[in-house]
Amino acid sequence: MTVKQIQHLLGYLGYYSGIPDGIWGRLSEEATRAFQSRYGLEADGVFGPATQKRILEVIGSGEAPRQEETEGPAWWKDIRYFTRAEFRCPCGACGGFPAEPAESLARLADRVREHFGAPATVSSGVRCPDHNRQVGGVYNSFHLTGKAMDFRIQGRSAAQVLEFVGELPVHYAYAIDESFVHMDVT
Repeated sequence: MTVKQIQHLLGYLGYYSGIPDGIWGRLSEEATRAFQSRYGLEADGVFGPATQKRILEVIGSGEAPRQEETEGPAWWKDIRYFTRAEFRCPCGACGGFPAEPAESLARLADRVREHFGAPATVSSGVRCPDHNRQVGGVYNSFHLTGKAMDFRIQGRSAAQVLEFVGELPVHYAYAIDESFVHMDVT
């Protein structure tokens, strides 16, 4: 099974939120870990034979894909380009939302996405303390309170995105690498 096929299957089931690109990275690993956790496998983020067997069983069973939560504040219906689930903590142990994503953050993310007119991928939104430690986050990370996100805009460099983000009322923003940007609000 190719990486792109794995991404499509995890996406169909509601675990992979990125654009299937055939490149195994953080999103693929986190989606795999969440799937494994949900189906009683060792949640190591490695898509090995047991995970492949289980995902084919789940899809073959006709089980409905994981549905978007209907919970959460009503303002989510006004967010055009993102879903609440994209901000979910991927650890699989905390329930996904130890904190609610901040409305101001989601609205700013929508503005960024609208400005560039290209798909956006959230690689990290809300984090529980355990997941924050696992990914090397600082002890007082804004991710812990739902006030931070890491994301990329397809076809744009982090520098291009930061140039626009700098014009917005954000608390802090920086390039994580050449593609991904961190943005937080107070």
